[in-house]
Amino acid sequence: MTEEPTLDKLPEEVFVALGRRGMEAIPLKECTYDCDGKELTLIDFTRAPDSISRKGVEEAREDYLVECDKCKRRFTIRCQIRYADGERMDTKVNIIDDKGKDLGWLGSY
Repeated sequence: MTEEPTLDKLPEEVFVALGRRGMEAIPLKECTYDCDGKELTLIDFTRAPDSISRKGVEEAREDYLVECDKCKRRFTIRCQIRYADGERMDTKVNIIDDKGKDLGWLGSY
């Protein structure tokens, strides 16, 4: 049975390294545009590949297409996940705007 995709799977914050000053938490589940909306609705979810072999180092990509409930603009939360022998090592998060432009790395978890 396949689990239904939800934003609850994502953490509330991702972290950015500040060099020798530690890490800074950045909210993940809020609008990336100027409206500062805090509520997002999941529109679509894609994952590639569908499964991992659980041997060696593998990568997967999950795209969460979301819409801000305040400004109604859409953007994609892209998670690039690295696995080692089936265990998640880390996840890098990028934001893709409504025109398909990669706005860059937001943080990791």
